Amino acid sequence: MVKGGEYMKTKWKNWWWYHWWHVLLAVLAVAVILYSFIPGLLEAKPDSSVAVVSFSGLSDESLTMLEERFRSVAEDTNGDGKILVRISIYQVDLSGAANAANYQEAARLDADLVGKLSSVFLIEDQDGFLNNTAVELEQGIACTELPLFEGMELPEGMVISIRSDCGSQADRELYNRILSGH
Repeated sequence: MVKGGEYMKTKWKNWWWYHWWHVLLAVLAVAVILYSFIPGLLEAKPDSSVAVVSFSGLSDESLTMLEERFRSVAEDTNGDGKILVRISIYQVDLSGAANAANYQEAARLDADLVGKLSSVFLIEDQDGFLNNTAVELEQGIACTELPLFEGMELPEGMVISIRSDCGSQADRELYNRILSGH
């Protein structure tokens, strides 16, 4: 006859013999789930989101200047102590030029528009944007008319606008500060 402690030890060994692979699969599943979600949870959340839609994109220098200038007028709305303005660049021809790269960029832009990731837009071809997307924008203002963009090399005719259905108060305030020159 097996005593109490020995009985449990034997029972545990028997259970482990038949179920070790279940435990391994469960540990692997938890590891995959954590690996998938932790980077997103640790990623800094932007205070405001801006999309730049142009034919040729922006130079690295212009992008850096744009980030600095947007950060200078943005506020820390999420309370994390940092001012983070996410700028998404979409190099796309919305006039209908067909090629694989254009389709891919148009799909990225569409995901941004449907997901309402960006509310403030810098657009090179506002007519093409309005004709080829279902997003309604407020009347655009030429970037050359605003102090925030002085001295920057932006594509000719680029305008700044905001979604008519802008749900983010932070983006609305950012847009108003840009227009007022503060």
